[in-house]
Amino acid sequence: MLTSEPAKVSGQGGFTLIEVLRQPRQDPPGQMVDSGQGGFTLIEVLIAIAIFAVISLGANQVLRTVMDANKRISGASSQYIELNLALALLGRDLNQFTARKVRDGEGESRLSLVLNEDNIAIEFTRRGWANPAGMPRSNLQRLAWTLDHQEGTLKRLFWKVLDRASDSEPVARVMLSGVTDLRIQPILPDEDDADALSTFSDFDQSALQDDDDEEILPVAVEVHLTTEALGEVMRVFQLVDSYEKVVVDSAGGSGDG
Repeated sequence: MLTSEPAKVSGQGGFTLIEVLRQPRQDPPGQMVDSGQGGFTLIEVLIAIAIFAVISLGANQVLRTVMDANKRISGASSQYIELNLALALLGRDLNQFTARKVRDGEGESRLSLVLNEDNIAIEFTRRGWANPAGMPRSNLQRLAWTLDHQEGTLKRLFWKVLDRASDSEPVARVMLSGVTDLRIQPILPDEDDADALSTFSDFDQSALQDDDDEEILPVAVEVHLTTEALGEVMRVFQLVDSYEKVVVDSAGGSGDG
């Protein structure tokens, strides 16, 4: 007679066949069995992380290089603009030069143009000092350009009076920073050729005076300005007042001949 009891499996401690089949599978140690589900192995994950790290490092280096280049270009561009503004103002001052001597704080006479004296690169008198407030003063102005070696700055100085008293102090304005050197050389008519000009590289202030202590005015000056960002820049500025005098003297001499 058949019964409906579940079949017993010998050696299983009394478990039925169905219970045995339902038991989880025990794989041998160290053996990998395909479970039928897709995924990455540990080695594949480590390789992917290494590749990503290399790409990220390269991208970071490229970005830093671009940012550094942009910073240098921006700094150089700002220096170039400031340099042009400073030289433009110096050129405007020199183009308004006039041969007017002054007296210093000790009452001594100073030439209308002084070059490379002490810390002063150039000192001269110019016309065209604007007076919008209508103050009782001259339209002539005594000014100087100097290099402050400690600060590395180019400064423009001017005095409120032409003939100074002992307590007269100049008003200073910083025109350019990062300056390492400033040299100004006069350009004078050649002694042997009236139509030629000569630049005095080894300049001495006595070259602007003749044997009778009369002032010899250059027709132009050659400015050499060196900055940390742009290196050395050279400009030539014409002194209109003295240049017109040279032209008139040359014309008069040729007419007499």
